[in-house]
Amino acid sequence: MTGKHVSYAVQNYDALSHKPQDVSKIALVTEGGGQRGIFTAGVLDSFLDQDFNPFSLMIGTSAGSLNLASYICGQKKHAFKVITEATTNHHFFDVYRFLFGREGLDLDWLMQQTQTRFELDWHQGRQNMRNRTVLASASNTVSHQAAYFNLNTDNWSLALKASCAIPVLNRQPIYSQNEYWVDGGLSAPIPVQEAYERGYRHIVVIRTVPIDTSFDHCWMSNIRRALGQSKAAGMIEMLLEHEDNYRKTQEFLSNPPDDVTIYEIHPQKALKSKMIGSDMPSLEEDYSLGYQSGKYFLNTVGRYIDIDEPLCDVSHLVGEEVSDLCKFA
Repeated sequence: MTGKHVSYAVQNYDALSHKPQDVSKIALVTEGGGQRGIFTAGVLDSFLDQDFNPFSLMIGTSAGSLNLASYICGQKKHAFKVITEATTNHHFFDVYRFLFGREGLDLDWLMQQTQTRFELDWHQGRQNMRNRTVLASASNTVSHQAAYFNLNTDNWSLALKASCAIPVLNRQPIYSQNEYWVDGGLSAPIPVQEAYERGYRHIVVIRTVPIDTSFDHCWMSNIRRALGQSKAAGMIEMLLEHEDNYRKTQEFLSNPPDDVTIYEIHPQKALKSKMIGSDMPSLEEDYSLGYQSGKYFLNTVGRYIDIDEPLCDVSHLVGEEVSDLCKFA
């Protein structure tokens, strides 16, 4: 027997009959996807419009972690502006810069924008995190394991950079605590299992691709062997591990353990936005779809989730020996 998986896509009517019971605590997990994160921005802005935040644990990967930062700071349209104005700026991504062997993505510039032109209100954010834990995932370049960094620290920008450092486009991994880190999506593409391991049995997942999306680059294994111990071979190995992790996560989402309910908000078909290089009409359309999808969730299961004061997630206190790492302190 498996648990419950409920789909919340616009024009999908299966969710109309589901009413959750005994929801004592609930987690939110947000997938990455580069500029496709505009869909997630729309979902979370619909939540902000209704002052809806019952989540005591939130975990984001890559662009999903940036979206959570805007959400926990209570800033509607902040993520929309970052994606449509900052990530479309040549200062952030320049294909010629990339082709000539320099950094394709300038994450330092992007983080600077979140402290100046698109400033995040961390005073409000920390108020909102008094009873909540908000984490950004990153992947260790040596062990290829995921780590989860608390955004309720002074080093929140470093945590977000590590979570968003896409290999190849971002040639230099992010250095912290004597370790190198890259995009959390490689080892934790949708960190729903982490929420489960922390004791959560009701988990809302916001996806940026349809739920039947799959990846298969097994043919690259032969290329990987031919390249030996080169840096390119290492990148291919991480890509193949990403795909394996993605398949395992898909299986967990489709067939969760019998004590788990997954509420999955997702587009029914591929978004018009791309990871990078999207045009404005596509971004605006996908944001609108995300907003509608969020409203659909709120008008169905959201009406039955009413946790006035989320319980503080204290699972991160287990194992004090790793607490410094998890804080990027």
